[in-house]
Amino acid sequence: MDISIKNRVMDLWERYFPNAELPVAVFYSGTLHGAEYPKKPADNQRGYTCLFAQLSRLHKGEALAFGPENLGCFGAMKSIYGGYNEDAEVKLLVEIERFKKNRECVRSMCSVNPEASPKGRYIIFKPWNTLTEEDNPEIVCIFAKPDMISALHTWASFDISQLDNIIVPHGAGCEVMLTFAFAETEHKMPRCVLGGMDTAMRLCLKPDIQTFSIAYKRFEEMVSFADETFLDTYIWQPLKNR
Repeated sequence: MDISIKNRVMDLWERYFPNAELPVAVFYSGTLHGAEYPKKPADNQRGYTCLFAQLSRLHKGEALAFGPENLGCFGAMKSIYGGYNEDAEVKLLVEIERFKKNRECVRSMCSVNPEASPKGRYIIFKPWNTLTEEDNPEIVCIFAKPDMISALHTWASFDISQLDNIIVPHGAGCEVMLTFAFAETEHKMPRCVLGGMDTAMRLCLKPDIQTFSIAYKRFEEMVSFADETFLDTYIWQPLKNR
C-alpha cells in the first residue's frame, strides 16, 4: 500500500477521532503478512466460537490471520470462504437462535445475500498502524461508538447524493462486516456497510460499539476530502472527545 495514505489516516484519527480505535485493514492473501495465526478455539457448550470473540486481540493492536483450520464458527467459514449448508442454516437460524420464522425465510435471505469470494488462503486483519508497503487492503473495518458512527455516516455522504450509499443489511455479524463489504469492492460506487446488528454476536463487542465497513478504494476517496467536511467545524469538535 501507499505509506503516505497510512500516515494520512493516522493523522486524521489523531485530530478527529482521538479516543477511537484505529481502522482495521482487511484483505485476503496467500501469506500471513506478519500477522499472528491463532489456534482454533477449544470446543464449548454453544458448539462454536464467534469470530468477534476470536478478534479480541485485534482491539489490543495485534494483527491476526485466519484460515479454514482456525475459525471457530461455521458461519464465519461461510462468510469468509463461501459455501451453503441449508440444513445447518435452518437449524441455527430457526430452531436455535430463532432469528428466522421458517426454512423459506432462510432460503430467501441466503439467495439474496452475497457469497464470499476468497482471493487467498488467509484473511488478514491488521490495525492501521501495523500496515506495511507489502499489504494490500481490500476493505477497511472500523469499530466505533454512536457519535463516531454518525460522523462516518455523514463523512461517507459528503460527496454523494444517493440515498443508499450506506446499507444496514440483515445477516450474521461477520457476514455484514466482511462479505457485504467485499462484495461492494466490485461496484463502481461502493456502498459503506453498517453492522454490529447481529444479536448473537453482541456479547463479543462492548455494549456501545458498532461496525462500519468501507471498500478501500472508497476509503481513499473519503480520506482525500476529510478536511473539507464538518470534521473540522464546531459541529464535530465538541463530540470527538465524548
